Amino acid sequence: MSWTREQRNVTIVAYLGWTLDAFDFFLIAFILKDIATEFNTKIPEVTFAITLTLAARPLGMLIFGRLADKFVRR
Repeated sequence: MSWTREQRNVTIVAYLGWTLDAFDFFLIAFILKDIATEFNTKIPEVTFAITLTLAARPLGMLIFGRLADKFVRR
């Protein structure tokens, strides 16, 4: 299968976006202590908040993806 230039560029950009998103989220692991200090809390509470964020992502994608399909796409 041969891709057009546009398909190849979209794939590269999507991959880079995904990679950079994962990279910045990964960096949080190195600064957990600083985050906890800044917000006057403990590290387990910060990690729990990060866990909730990761757990809520699929739910948000499902809800807002369906809403976008219903109201935005024509």
